Amino acid sequence: MPERMLYATPAPDAVFLDQINMAKAIITFKLMPESPDADLKKIREKALAIAKKNGAIGEMQAKEEPIAFGLKAVLILAMYNVEGTDFERIAEEMQEINQVQSAEVAKMDLALG
Repeated sequence: MPERMLYATPAPDAVFLDQINMAKAIITFKLMPESPDADLKKIREKALAIAKKNGAIGEMQAKEEPIAFGLKAVLILAMYNVEGTDFERIAEEMQEINQVQSAEVAKMDLALG
């Protein structure tokens, strides 16, 4: 019976490990106001403040997305370090903003850098 041979696999590069530790994500939070009459400017300002308080990196964006019958959702785009960030908890905190019916993580785009 032939002997089994063990092959050593090379250790990953230190540079590669640094890149893994630096993984970032651009998160899109979608906030639905209670009515078309909700003050979207105040909702935007408070949501951006919550995103920043919870570790958002760099510039953030706020957009409005038409839904129906004059109702518009507020979209908050913010970059975060992936490791150790609870995006659902941030969305729950945004849902507590006055005149916001619901908030959710609508999209996550991963990036290295």
